[in-house]
Amino acid sequence: MARKNSRDMIIGVAAGLFATAGLRRTTMETIASAAGRGRRTIYMYFSNKAEIYDAVVEREIGQITGPLLDLVSSLKVFEDVLQRYGEVRVSQLNALLLRNPLLLKDFSQGHSRVERLRERLNGDEMKILTPFFRKYISHKEYPGRPSSEEYATIFLNLLRGSDRLLTKKDGLSEAIRISSISTGLFLRGLDGLREVTA
Repeated sequence: MARKNSRDMIIGVAAGLFATAGLRRTTMETIASAAGRGRRTIYMYFSNKAEIYDAVVEREIGQITGPLLDLVSSLKVFEDVLQRYGEVRVSQLNALLLRNPLLLKDFSQGHSRVERLRERLNGDEMKILTPFFRKYISHKEYPGRPSSEEYATIFLNLLRGSDRLLTKKDGLSEAIRISSISTGLFLRGLDGLREVTA
């Protein structure tokens, strides 16, 4: 248990340093110093800064996807889940940007480390949404019918389109508004598809 607590503490300290000093200026030495540990202790848990960064990213993604998974698991009305999903997702991304102000700069410039984070988040969200669509959308076998994964991809890409709004001052409310509109259009499209196939 103490080993896990030390590891988690190191991840927390590193997250704070990455957020305030940046990835380039944060070293194993600065992490060890800020954690009140020796470098050898840090190396017991992580072989390099990239491993620590990956652990920080994993934790941040968990803070975003945890509430999304809870939402998908708890609500029973398909339309309500999708509507809330967009709102919760945008709010969680905004919280990430507030915890990590240097991400805003990278986010708006499309840096590779932010793109890696976005791709990992996208993969985790697909693991949440694909089974959800499989559960709630009946699949009749005929050519051209989208799969659960394709529905999840379409929906997620609609939501991802408003992510950059979070980089603007007071962009949260606009991102939530656009997310809500996108979800409404998606649901209307599904209703239209149901009418055609009925």
